[in-house]
Amino acid sequence: MMPARSALLSALAVAWAISVCLGSASPAEAQKKGGTLTIVRPTDPVSLDPQLETTAPGAWVYFNMLEPLLTMDEKMQIRPALAASYEVLSPTKVRFKLRPNVKFHDGTPLNAAAVKFTFDRALRGNPPARWASLAGSLSGAEVVDDLTVDVMTREPYGPILRTLAMYCTGIVSPTAVQKMGPDFSRAPVGTGPFKFVEWKTNTHVILERNPDYWGDKAPLDRVIFKVVPEEGARMIALQTGDADMVLLPAPAQLAALKRDPKYVVHEVVGGRVVFAGMHAGLAPLDDVRVRTALLHAVDRKAILENILEGSAVPARGVLAPSVFGFKDMQLDKLYPFDRARAKALLAQAGWTPGPDGILQKGGQKLSLSWLAARGRYPKDGEITEAIQAMFKEVGVEAKVQFLEWATVFTQFRAATLNQHMFTLGWVTSNADADYSLYALFHSKQVPPTGWNTSRYANPRVDALVEQARRSMNQTEREKLYGEVQDILAKEMVWIPVYNTKEIVVTRASVKGFTVHPVEYNLWLGKVWLDK
Repeated sequence: MMPARSALLSALAVAWAISVCLGSASPAEAQKKGGTLTIVRPTDPVSLDPQLETTAPGAWVYFNMLEPLLTMDEKMQIRPALAASYEVLSPTKVRFKLRPNVKFHDGTPLNAAAVKFTFDRALRGNPPARWASLAGSLSGAEVVDDLTVDVMTREPYGPILRTLAMYCTGIVSPTAVQKMGPDFSRAPVGTGPFKFVEWKTNTHVILERNPDYWGDKAPLDRVIFKVVPEEGARMIALQTGDADMVLLPAPAQLAALKRDPKYVVHEVVGGRVVFAGMHAGLAPLDDVRVRTALLHAVDRKAILENILEGSAVPARGVLAPSVFGFKDMQLDKLYPFDRARAKALLAQAGWTPGPDGILQKGGQKLSLSWLAARGRYPKDGEITEAIQAMFKEVGVEAKVQFLEWATVFTQFRAATLNQHMFTLGWVTSNADADYSLYALFHSKQVPPTGWNTSRYANPRVDALVEQARRSMNQTEREKLYGEVQDILAKEMVWIPVYNTKEIVVTRASVKGFTVHPVEYNLWLGKVWLDK
């Protein structure tokens, strides 16, 4: 086996070898400068500061304003962004050389102190950034000189480069953060090709071209992100020309749009799994027989065919196939749709039919509370209602509460969650299993520190994910993650429904756009309008 330092050097060198400048462009046709790109999407951001927002409604916007040291291209390969180069000094320290003469939107210089400030704020803030729990053993940064910064980890950490390439690790202006205080979350200042203009809550966010951008200047003058909650209204806006781009388009219309030369359907299999989550710490879902019964009660094939209509693929586990460490959890084989089996398991757990058809035990109904939003994920409301109806067929009552995404997100992130069920999606943003299996299933990663919303706890899983993230041997890591998924498959706390296709529909006049497998990475720096 290679020593840890050699293995890390080798892995990082391979990742970097194919790097090209993010800002470079090789347009296939002559770009036209100017114009306003209008984008419609269903929900408003929680915040425009990654310190507070790690979900797509905010990331779609700030990804174009706040740039990380590294980024990932559409093929999930690591590329340089604000870092021009790097050198591995040890298994726990990587030295980055920053691009010279880069300025924040407020005119202050990008330097090593700004990188250190961003990481100190994220990792040591009170509270720390939302993304801190997703950053493994990242411990901070040290200034070497004005354009040289060392990024450190507490222990050897296999996914370090992929973690630094996450959409939410954008470098912020220290001057702006200190000057604006809480207002920074509504008007962030970064180095990206676009800068902030205006945010009217639940109406729109407006960005404009950054004329001092270090790379190729954005062709567009402005970008307007409009909030249009209703799917039908978003599609009408596209058809009338009131919108140039639709995020989360209507699945039923995709086939017709693909045949119409006035539109382009941009599509790629994504990295997100959408699921109905179960709180394993709340009775009766602390009984694995009840959770297993609920999996058997759900006809996932019917949901995919009748609700998603080709806009997604069946989930094969808790990870997407594009993720390093993915293992097919054989869900259809382990949990086939079988109402009789579901009822038998519930009977084994002591639940008997009540007078209204809902199961009961000890005078208590088998009634589950459920928290969900509409429009955060494709067809999330419809899927929630479909599963609710399927539960009723086996004698389980589900009381669904639909709230705005920002409210739902806040409840998910609270220290206590008094909901049995929740509709969520999870994307492995750095395409490494550590990002998901550690954050979602380690017993110490419950909110608000981590993302283990199911309150799942298994000491063996804890040990395996800890061992895997410390290892520099990628073969060993893959094996360990496979064992984790084998355990999770037997103790399921999710009902995985579908693996997203990332689908964006534009008018044919929108040029230079490429859809990214990671939903958050909506890069508009090369987009132009042929109008």
